[in-house]
Amino acid sequence: MVRQISSKVGGRKNLIFIGSLLVLTSVLLLDIFVVDRIMPPLGYFYLLAALVVIFYGLYPLYTNRRLTRYYWERTKRHRLSVFGLAFIIFLIAVALIGPFLTQDPTKVNFDEKNTPPLGFTIEQSIYQRETGEFVTREIPGTRQHPLGTDDKGRDMLAMLVSGARVSLQVGLLATLMAIIIGTIMGVTSAYLGGWKDNVLMRFTDIMMTFPFFLLLVLIIFIFGPSLNFIILAIGLTGWTGTARLVRSDTLSIRTRDFVMASKSLGASGARIVFRHLIPNVLSSVIVIATLSIPAVILAEAALSFIGLGDPTVASWGVVLKAGQESLDTAWWVAVEPGILLFLTVLAFNFLGDGIRDAFDPRSQL
Repeated sequence: MVRQISSKVGGRKNLIFIGSLLVLTSVLLLDIFVVDRIMPPLGYFYLLAALVVIFYGLYPLYTNRRLTRYYWERTKRHRLSVFGLAFIIFLIAVALIGPFLTQDPTKVNFDEKNTPPLGFTIEQSIYQRETGEFVTREIPGTRQHPLGTDDKGRDMLAMLVSGARVSLQVGLLATLMAIIIGTIMGVTSAYLGGWKDNVLMRFTDIMMTFPFFLLLVLIIFIFGPSLNFIILAIGLTGWTGTARLVRSDTLSIRTRDFVMASKSLGASGARIVFRHLIPNVLSSVIVIATLSIPAVILAEAALSFIGLGDPTVASWGVVLKAGQESLDTAWWVAVEPGILLFLTVLAFNFLGDGIRDAFDPRSQL
């Protein structure tokens, strides 16, 4: 019985993954309708992301170690992609460990407002009640706040660490959601063909006609500036490009000999999709994901910059907006998150370029 079901869905790995999804869905339904609060909403996103990464990321890398080594050797020849990977790993480590080593990013101390970074000194006019006059004095950077403070006295290092965590949350989770929807839509459309393909692709075309950022602004304006809604909005609107590219790859794969042989042997549609089609488009999906993450991070920063971000979290966009208002008195508040955004986007683009060249057999790596 179990063997028959696993053969229909494309193997034991897919069967275990589907079972895990059913368990996660059952817990979510219990959380909504029965129990008051099992875990926060983002917890379900994390679990879904962990399941996808384990079953379709780490497990294939482990079972195909020789192929993994081959692609890693090709990726290493792209020096900038190695730099991008190193910076991304560093950023993930900062986001995970940093909150335990830094101050509270929401702690306000007006006595230390606009303190410059360590090694810098600024002149500031201070009103003295005794004399009733403004006195100019120099304020140096301190070791307590190595990256300075903003106009409310909040530690910039703590805010940037918090912003790294928020940016990675939005970038990874929203991209994962968009990639899953786009891959399923593209593979299903190409495999079914005919009028079903036309219907799915026309729906994709309709979604692509809406300006992506304006659609995000509309959704956030209606449902409120919550981090959960931002992730959902980006994930549910950013899958169209992935669906188009995956469909074009699947159209060429579905006519190959191994797929036709599987059909002639009586394989079910689910087995062909999960066993043959999806694994053979994963290389394109990985490249799309690494190149989509920086766009998602910039979209979240832009939403926060125009005031539609989650006000309860210190994202890089929120810090940038605060820095714009005090650019003439505290330049570091805007410059520091801007540099981090620039380096993060650059690192993901470098990594995406390296992975794309590694998967391309025509590349001269």
